[in-house]
Amino acid sequence: MITVTAKKPASTQLPLRHRAWIALYSIANNPVNRAEIMRINNVTETDLEEYEESWRRMRRRVPPG
Repeated sequence: MITVTAKKPASTQLPLRHRAWIALYSIANNPVNRAEIMRINNVTETDLEEYEESWRRMRRRVPPG
């Protein structure tokens, strides 16, 4: 017997900034499921807009070494 459960939104233990960054990375890799990704990470379009620039800066950083 297979049981299917709905995914719950992300715990609010992570700061909004981190949840927005996670959502932005996920959307970049799978834009088809944008609404679901936002629901799971408990973020809004406004949240994504607020943190998108810092996410872009983080992606451009060159790791040490």
